[in-house]
Formats: sequence, structure tokens, C-alpha cells
Amino acid sequence: MPKTYESTAILKAEQSTATLMNSASVLDSIAVSLGYTKRLDMDEARLNLQKEIHIHLNAKDKLLHLTAQAETPQAAQTLAQAILNQTFTKSQPRDSEKMRLQKQLEQAQTREKMAQQSADVMGKKLESITTGGSSEVAQGYAQMIRVVQESQAAQNDIERQLNGLDSSELVQEPTLPTKHKEIKRGLISFLAMQFVLFIIFLKITTSIAIKNSAENIDNIKKIENIKNTFKKSIYFWKI
Repeated sequence: MPKTYESTAILKAEQSTATLMNSASVLDSIAVSLGYTKRLDMDEARLNLQKEIHIHLNAKDKLLHLTAQAETPQAAQTLAQAILNQTFTKSQPRDSEKMRLQKQLEQAQTREKMAQQSADVMGKKLESITTGGSSEVAQGYAQMIRVVQESQAAQNDIERQLNGLDSSELVQEPTLPTKHKEIKRGLISFLAMQFVLFIIFLKITTSIAIKNSAENIDNIKKIENIKNTFKKSIYFWKI
């Protein structure tokens, strides 16, 4: 059996990144660039690639583990790096999506500016109040500060989407494996059982074929004897 090597990369990502990695927009480009389509059609090449990669996203720490399999260490590392590069490229927003995000960014910036101005006014008012009514102003001030923080968080998220993914998200570069993947004992037992069953089947079919061949030879001899007897009878009656 051919040896299998695994290269693993780890990056900070969301579920959308995991979905993108396994999509046709990423895999089809890799199938062409790595030569899969020279021997397979596009659908077969994509299915083949999907079998060679494994993607696992940890929901708690938001870390995505990408594992690529190949018959050599270099091929496994190349495949993992190709998936990352293509995912980074495809994560960049285009055309209408980019315009939509830019508009949302402008709105978030405006909302932050207005909230910050209101918070500044309330903060000064809160400092000058010496009698009752300070609690209402304090609540309003706290609310504006919260709006400012939410607007800043929204801006960070939108900017991240505009910039797309890049190598800065990587926690671990694709590894270059030194040992091949161990074959599971269950698989070895299954293959051994299949081999034994094949040998038994081959032995049975061979025995049947030999028996049938022997019976055919006996039948041919019987037919020859009948023919010879018939010829002798004809010769006797001619005499």
C-alpha cells in the first residue's frame, strides 16, 4: 500500500472560513494548478481533493485545523499551502459586497462620532451637577459610551471582512511531515480477511473449472466411442 503523509496548518478563523476552504471556488482552482484535471474531470478532481483534506474548527478557541494528505511529505505540504493561499484570495470581498461593507463602515464611523460627542457633553454636564438629577445623566453617559464601544467593535469586524484573510491569521504554518500515517489495525485486518476470502473463492472456482474440464473430457471420450462403434456397425453391414 502507498504511504500517506499529513501536513497540518492552524489558523484563527470562523465557520465561514471552513466552509470556504471546502468550496468549489477554492478546490477547483487548486485542481487546475496542481494538475489534478490532467487526469480527471473537474467534478472527479474536486471530490478527490475533498477526500485528501480534513478541516476541523474548534468553536471555543476559534482555531481551524487544516490537514492535507498526499503520498510524499512535500506534496502534502504543497497541498496545504495551496488551500491556504486560495482561501486567502477568495476571502477578499468583490464588487457589490465590497461596496456594501464600505457603506456599513461609514455608518459605524458616523455612529461612533455622534455617540462620542454626546458622551463628551454628558460627561461635562455630569461634572457640573451638584444636586439631584445626576443619576439620569450618568445613565445617558454610560449608554453613549456603550454605543461608542459597539461602533468600534463593528468597525473592526467590517475592516477585517474588507481586508479578508491573510497569513497573519496563521498560528502554525503547514508542516513538513517526516513520518507517514500509520495504517489502522482494523483496516489491515479487513484487507487480510478480503485477501483470504479471495484465495478461497479462487480455489473453489479453480476446482469447479477442473472438475468441469474432466467431465467434458469424459463426455468427449464417450462420444468418440459411440462414433467408433457406429462406424464399425456401418462397416459390418457393408460387408
